[in-house]
Amino acid sequence: MVEIFGRHRRVFLITGIVLCILAIVFTISPSAAPNFIERAAAGIITPMQSGASTAISWVRGNFNAMANNRQMVNDIRLLQEEIEILRMENYRLQLAGEENAQLSALLYMNQRYESLPTMGARVIGTNPNDWYSRFFIDRGTNDGIKTNMAVIGDGGLLGVVRQVHPGRSQIVSIVDSEFSVAVMSARTGDIGIASGDIRLMQQGLLRMDRIEAAVQIMPGDEIRTSTHSSIFPSGILVGTVESIHPNPDGHTRHAIIKPAASLDNLEMVLVVTEVFGEGLRDAVVGE
Repeated sequence: MVEIFGRHRRVFLITGIVLCILAIVFTISPSAAPNFIERAAAGIITPMQSGASTAISWVRGNFNAMANNRQMVNDIRLLQEEIEILRMENYRLQLAGEENAQLSALLYMNQRYESLPTMGARVIGTNPNDWYSRFFIDRGTNDGIKTNMAVIGDGGLLGVVRQVHPGRSQIVSIVDSEFSVAVMSARTGDIGIASGDIRLMQQGLLRMDRIEAAVQIMPGDEIRTSTHSSIFPSGILVGTVESIHPNPDGHTRHAIIKPAASLDNLEMVLVVTEVFGEGLRDAVVGE
């Protein structure tokens, strides 16, 4: 019934209005007693009036419900827009906080190595095959960057500049198998060579070789760049000794080194803008 009325509501409403008018005409008759025609009309019109009244109330209720629904939809849309604005603002503040943290770390690094000439750079890309191996920075020949310049991260040595282009440079990380650097134990002063190892690279570790059997290097010792380095400034923290292992020759040992600078999620680095011993090793990577 409701569906039928919904499809033909205009017809029902017009018919109801006409019948109501007729009812008014008949009911204003001056005679005291209704005649036969009036009684017959009243018998027809009264139910129609009731039905029309019910229909009008139903239509009015549906219109009100529709209006309320439209208002609800509009309110929901406004709330969604406000939520999106707040979400974007929160994201902007998060990025600002992360950038401030990066700049603070960069400032700390710069203060820690204030005796060295340095330049800040942003990491703009990585080796798609291996994050730990190589990455790119947004500084190049236009900024005075040269091959074999050391790259420092938050904590210590990250790698060395290998290839230089006008607006970017490729960095070989300290765990890459092509990297090596002369190092020493900060505690004992004993020296060795720290280099990347293809078997350790995936673990983010490197290897220190040429350790004499009598040398007292121990797990936990800090390893720094040595004065024997031909291209790196001395004293830059490389990492800490995780373990010591004897070599097959029985006269030497090697150590596993955990880098001091994290190679995960690199964003800001420092480039040491001077190549130490540049005249000796001008076009090599590592030692």
